[in-house]
Parts: sequence; structure tokens; C-alpha cells
Amino acid sequence: MTVQLTRRALFESAALAALVPSAQNVFAETDPKAEADWTGYTFCDSCNHGPHCGIKFHARGNTAHRIENWAENPNHFLCSKGWATLQRLYNPNRLLYPMKRTNPKGSADPGWVRISWDEAYKTIAAKMLATREKYGAKSVMFYAGDPKEPRAPIQRLARYFGSTTWCTESSAACRSGCLVGETLNFGVENIGAAPTAKTKVFMICATNCWSKPIGWWNMVLAAKARGVKIITVDPRRTKAAEIADVHLQLKVGTDSALAAGITHVLVKENLYDKAFVEKWTHGFAEYAKYCEAFTPEKTEEITGVPAEKIVEAARLWAKGPGVYISTPQSLSHNSNGVQNTRALLMLIATMGYVDVEGGLPFPVGPKGMRLHAFGLHDDMIDPAWWDAPEQREARLDREAVPVWNHMMDQCSPNDFPEWVEAGKVRMFCGWGFNVNIWPQPETYRKAFEKLDFGFACDYFYRPASHDALDIILPAAINYERYAPYGAYGPRVAARRPLKPLGEAKEDWRIALELGCIVDKPENFFEGDPVKCLDWILTKYEGFSWAKLDAMLPKVGTLPGGVKGFRKYETGHMRPDGKPGFNTPSGKIEYVSEVLKAFGVEPLPKFKPMMPLTKEFDLRFINGTRKPYITHSKTRQDQPYLMEIEDRLTIDMNPKDAEKRGLKEGDDVLIRSAWGGPVKARLTVTILVPEGTIGGQYGWLGDMNTQTLMTREHRDPITGYPCYFEVPVSVTKA
Repeated sequence: MTVQLTRRALFESAALAALVPSAQNVFAETDPKAEADWTGYTFCDSCNHGPHCGIKFHARGNTAHRIENWAENPNHFLCSKGWATLQRLYNPNRLLYPMKRTNPKGSADPGWVRISWDEAYKTIAAKMLATREKYGAKSVMFYAGDPKEPRAPIQRLARYFGSTTWCTESSAACRSGCLVGETLNFGVENIGAAPTAKTKVFMICATNCWSKPIGWWNMVLAAKARGVKIITVDPRRTKAAEIADVHLQLKVGTDSALAAGITHVLVKENLYDKAFVEKWTHGFAEYAKYCEAFTPEKTEEITGVPAEKIVEAARLWAKGPGVYISTPQSLSHNSNGVQNTRALLMLIATMGYVDVEGGLPFPVGPKGMRLHAFGLHDDMIDPAWWDAPEQREARLDREAVPVWNHMMDQCSPNDFPEWVEAGKVRMFCGWGFNVNIWPQPETYRKAFEKLDFGFACDYFYRPASHDALDIILPAAINYERYAPYGAYGPRVAARRPLKPLGEAKEDWRIALELGCIVDKPENFFEGDPVKCLDWILTKYEGFSWAKLDAMLPKVGTLPGGVKGFRKYETGHMRPDGKPGFNTPSGKIEYVSEVLKAFGVEPLPKFKPMMPLTKEFDLRFINGTRKPYITHSKTRQDQPYLMEIEDRLTIDMNPKDAEKRGLKEGDDVLIRSAWGGPVKARLTVTILVPEGTIGGQYGWLGDMNTQTLMTREHRDPITGYPCYFEVPVSVTKA
């Protein structure tokens, strides 16, 4: 499949708004008749996975006019979001020049005017240095939002500037909540893996196949076709639930009770791997005793899953080897999120399906590679500096989320309004920043207005977030970036980009050039992203940027890593080389010694969600996803996607709709104890169970579901908001 874009088609479909004059410059850099044709390569960033699905584009001069799947890339199937990125590239509303406010904060019109990069850099650098001199380095907050691509150079900038107030969208609310649970269990993150030829059972944990790259769903169908049994754990009746052999349709937030019920059956019927559990796990006896109370009948009472299905699932899981795929986000977005995650993922350890053929692999990549930083090297961010006790103690999140502070190098920013009020944060340096990632976003927007100074880099001018800041910088889009390279485990791929339009610069360059001003240029590669990438790649024997570029369209494989299975027996899963896992006990931990040390419940126990009430009698899953909508950027920047769906829609079970006199297509109002009304269009569907509604977050104005959320209720381990827990009411508009 290919997509072609004409200037006429784009301008007819794009909504020309406040920055229309910039449209005159979108195509001005090239004369299609005078320039040669060439082929470029980049990655889609629409799902916020970092550089991910491969895009091959055809250009004439500096204009890309056709895109297609990049066949040699490990992720080579584009979905509607990927096809729409070309429209985003040439959207006439793109931000193409640095802008500064000329009116006071709080004014109806910020008075944005165009400035030079020289003025922008001088102003920002002077503010950074003056703020550090007067209030200390940690009073300057660094933030990487969406996309995740520029995290590494921004974190490097924060490190050399000396600020521990380094935050990301993942430390506010995203996948890292599940990552914490995985690390507490195994000593390393592990989101799961695809079934292999040896896999007999595949457990899909709260993962909506629609929001995954297309290749993921093809993988599930192929596994089903060759006889792999599928267990889907999800409150919703998704496509993954429809093809499951057993769908465990539990109530929202009861995952830990379900896991305890399954474990109860495994232990009672002596189906678990006793030898593995005794040798390689810590605290199983204590957990098994806790699970004694979770009979199938008791578990049904809590979770809503029929007792016979719990027994069926346990017996099926025991017919492994089995592997799971875990949610990137949803499990951790309730007040017991980390423990729910831990409990479900422990089912892999109970059966001993750990780093065995057909089970859950634990890859050990090339030395120095950071899985969570898109294949980049440790030396890029200097983890020893972030892990030092003095840095942990200096962080502003130490008291609110001590476990998170101990485990993660990203500071939790969810108490940002309180930090500003107390004078702890005076300046903000943001990339891909969106105030609507938070519950009660107006509270955060007002806090940004109170800062001494703030700037953000972005593709577009976004009033809801940017009008509280002082400078906006134009970021180059995925077609215009060299950095970072794509990473798929040890496999890596270069880009061959266009020249940025207007005066846009790639995020990496902005962070590196600022580093050259406030610190030594040699620490920031003279501001050159390609020099930085080459420095990273040459740490792997035989690699360089030039070599990776010369391989295109093929991808390379970095040398090193450890092959084979049961690597915990050979010492390859611990930095000290000893057998076992990188946890305090050296084993997989049912009883978490980290949680115990911080006075937190060490077992993955069940805890009820906040109760429904007579007025607010529906549980809201705030953040469901569809193939064509992921984050708020897909609501306005790519009009192709708006043609598919142009407003917030919510899913409601037919029984709930009938009780309320509602029908398909009705306009409805959603309210909670913390906000509303929020407008939505109703879809009546069996996708959601009775008593639950689902909808996307990211719509703005009177469709902004974040206004319904509470700041008070959070997971105590991560500080994450409870986006999958809040009780709401729904009435006809």
C-alpha cells in the first residue's frame, strides 16, 4: 500500500487556523521540477513507542510525495496513524519559527511574535543559568513528553546542568507503572513476548490489540492458527477476547484477586512448578497462604469472573509452556496498579515458564544497551550520577513516592502545582509538553503561569499548554530527524531524512545546542545529533553511523548480548555475575524486599477500588484506544484521522443504556465528583461489561475527560493517577 499527497489535497483537508501565514513556506524549499528523486527512511512516532514502525518515503528535492511500508524494517506494517504522518508533515498550521510572548501571562492573547534562534537560545540559557545561581539546579525542571524520542539528550542536558528534576510523560502517567511492577518481581523490566513454536498457552493481560502495531495482531492470529491456546484477561470484550479460548472478563482493578484465585487452583491441584518455585523464587509460601482464601467462588464474588472459568483458565495455563503479553499502560492506572501488575505477572513464575523455550524470554542485549532508552548506551545519560544517593535524596519526589524515587531515574511530576507554590520549581524546559496528561489540567496550567520562565519545543502551537509559557520552539517532525536511530532489541536502523521546513530543528539538536551554551560543547557533541549518534554506535565494536547509514534500507545488528535460555542459572541476569535475578533476594520476589524496606505491603495483594455511589454508578475506563486514535496529537494535527472520528465517543453496555433511556448515537454528558459535564457521543456495545464505560482521553475543550479525574487518589508506589477507576454518571445531553 502507498499513499500519495498533493498540495491541493492537503490544503483542502487541513483546517487553516491562527498560523495560516506559515503555510506559504511549507513547500517553498524545493522546486519539484528541478530536483532529483530520491528515497528516504524514517519511523512513525504516533503511538509514542519511540521510533518504531518503519516508513519508506519518496521525495523530489526536499518534498516527500509518497510513502510506503519499509519492508526491511522489523516493524514494517503501517496503520492509519502512520499513513497520516505525511499529512502532519505538511500541515499548514505547523510551527516553523521560534516564538515569544509579548503580553503578560494570563492575558487572553499572549501576543506571540517571531524571534530568531539566537535570541531564543540567549534568553533561555540566561534564564537557566540565573535560576540555577539563585535557587539551585533542581529548581529548573526538564521534561520530555510526546514523542519520547528526545529523552536521552534532554536527560543528558539535565545531568550536566545538575538538575535532578528530570521528568517524562512516563513518570507522570504511562507504561512505567507496569515497568516498576515487572522490576520488583524479576529485577528487570519485561513486558512479555510473542508465542514461539514451543509455546502452548498465551496469556494476554489487559492489552488491546487495536492499539498495537499491525504486526502484533497478525502474530496473535498466527499463534491461534497453529494451536496455541489463548487466555485473555480484560474487562472489555476486545478482539483479543473474541478469539480467546478463555476470556476472563473481570471487574476493573480486580486483577490481583483474579491472580490469587488462579494461584489457589494451581496450588490446590498441585499443578505449579514446585522445583522452580522452591529454588528460584522468594516468598512463595507466604503468597500461597494468602491465596488460600481466594477460592474460585470467593474470587468470582470479587472479580465477577465465573468460578468455573477461573478453574478452566488455571488448568489451561498449566498445560504450557506459556508466555504473556502485558499492557503498556492500563494495569497501573488505578490505586492498586503496581500490585495488580505484579500479581498477574507472577503467574509466569508459579509455573516456571521463565526464560525457557516457549516461555517468557529474558533477553540480555549488547553491553551498555538501555532497553528503555531505545537501544542507546548507558554512557549517554550517565546512570551512575542519577543512582547516587545524593541525587536520589535531592529529588523533589522523594517524600511523595519513595519507592519510585528509589527505583526510577525520572522524577515524578504529579505534585508540580505544589512545587511551584512552594517555590521549589522556578523554570520549565519542555519538549512535546501537554498539560492535559494530568488530571484536573487547569490546576497544572495555572501552576505553569506562576513560573518565572518556561519554554517548550513542539510540532504545533498548542494554546492549552503553550499559552502559560514564554517561548515556543519549532521541532522537526519524524521525517526531518536523524536522531535517534530505530532500535528493535539489538537490531538498529538509521534514518535518511528531509531537511526541516522553515527554521524547525530536531529535538535532539535543540537539547544538544542548549547544552553547548550552558556547559562544555564537547559534552554535547558541538550540538550535532549525528556526531552524538556516531559516538553512541562506536561503543559497539565495528559500528558507526556511516556504517548504519550505508546499510539502508537494511538494518544492522549490534554485536554482543547473550543467547540461550535459563540465563539466571549462568549469572547473566545479574550485574555481579552470580546466578539468580537482579532483586535484593537474588530470586523472583513474591514478597518484595524493596517494598518491605519502604513500609509498603510486600505481597501483591488485592485492594478494592474506590466505591461506586448512587449518583456515580459507572466505572470509567479513561484511556481506551482505537486503531486511529492514540494520543491527543491525532485529534487535530492529522485531519485524515479526524474524518474517521471527529469527537469523543464512549462505549456503554446495552443494559446500562436501556436503564438510562439512551440509544446509539445519543449525545451524552459525563460527570464525576471532581468535574464535568463532559460531552460525548454514545456507542452502545457489548465491548464493555455492565457497570463500566470506556472512552479515550486527549480530546480538549468540553470533551476533555481529564477534567473528571481526581488528583487525590493515586497509586502509592508510582504516584500515578487513577484513570481506570473513577466513578461517573452518564445522562442524555
